[in-house]
Amino acid sequence: MGKKFLKVVQVGEVQDKLLDSFSIEPLFKSIPVNYSSGYFLAEDISSILDIPPFDKSLVDGFAVRSSDIKGANASNPAMLSVLKEVKIGTKPDVLLEKGTAVFVPTGGYLPEGADCVVMIEYTDSLNNSLFVMKDVAPNKNVLRTGVDVKYGELVLKKGERITPRSIGVLKSAGIKLIKVFKPVKIGLFSTGDELSDQYPLPIGKIYDYNRISLMSQMLKDGFTPTDYGILKDDPDILELNLKRALSENNVVVMSGGTSKGNFDFTVSVINKMGSPGVLIHGLNVSPGKPSVFGVVQGKLIAGLSGNPLAATLIYLIIVKDLIMKKLSLVSDRISVIGELTENVPSKKGRSEIVIGFLSVDSDRNIIQPIFSESAFVTTLQKGNGFFVIPQNKEGLYKGEKVKFEIW
Repeated sequence: MGKKFLKVVQVGEVQDKLLDSFSIEPLFKSIPVNYSSGYFLAEDISSILDIPPFDKSLVDGFAVRSSDIKGANASNPAMLSVLKEVKIGTKPDVLLEKGTAVFVPTGGYLPEGADCVVMIEYTDSLNNSLFVMKDVAPNKNVLRTGVDVKYGELVLKKGERITPRSIGVLKSAGIKLIKVFKPVKIGLFSTGDELSDQYPLPIGKIYDYNRISLMSQMLKDGFTPTDYGILKDDPDILELNLKRALSENNVVVMSGGTSKGNFDFTVSVINKMGSPGVLIHGLNVSPGKPSVFGVVQGKLIAGLSGNPLAATLIYLIIVKDLIMKKLSLVSDRISVIGELTENVPSKKGRSEIVIGFLSVDSDRNIIQPIFSESAFVTTLQKGNGFFVIPQNKEGLYKGEKVKFEIW
């Protein structure tokens, strides 16, 4: 068995040490916009239409020339001749001349010659005569061609993740097919003789929180996890499954087997499998100190702690960010500045990640720290994000403002 070591690295240094040491071959495919939600764009997208593609009315009313109704009011209405009605979804075949009006519904095509729309509430009619009882300025109640997006304008950038809202924009821009990244494949397994997926739970066992939770998180992040299940604490079994996972995936993530205990073989197995092997074993952060990062066959291997808090947080803060940066994908991390509700103790000399619950009180962001052991499985559910206590601080005080990362 190889020599075990644990030399802690600052979290901020991890990317510098790892980003250039592994590769992820980007793979692409073209898919219909309608089915693209959750994928990352592999190209810039520019509109092939003006949005809107024609001048349209924002209200139910009459398209008129503003000069014809200037000064109109209830006691001195402007009188116009009604030519016809515009049917929604059709282009009017009429030219609006002086002294005339055309009825247009909301979203209807503005006839040529009109420069505004007067709401129907401010009109009265008799036969083909229209009485307008309000002065309306040019362009009032009208959405002009291309005012939202112009033809050829960039609407989405390469690396952005497509959302249901993005799909609406793409469809409006006339886009039918788009080029996207195929999801990064992540091999995932847990190690530990104490873990089980059996129902009912055998005596002396615990359910495997990390693997199941991380799989769901990876799917949420737009990746494709491959589940290799629970492995026994056996270096030969670990090596066999690690080889398989490396051959079938872009990245491999495992939980458990990273500390300096007697049954933790992760470091020695990774080093045995190829160069450069383990590059980082130990982070100057709590929870997550015993995390392991290595590279074999040009692929990243992340060994996360068996503790639920540590495994989830280090995946979010380091593993996910490494994958996103490697492919130049746009980060979806959102943070706000909030005020702590109470003192938060910490040990000076290491960074500490603290789960919290963010709420809003009037115009203030309030953060309630959630204190727990890293082995607790309910803490992540109780919080909606986290903040970091810097290594040079012995805790934070009530009322102090911190940067809160929302998940």
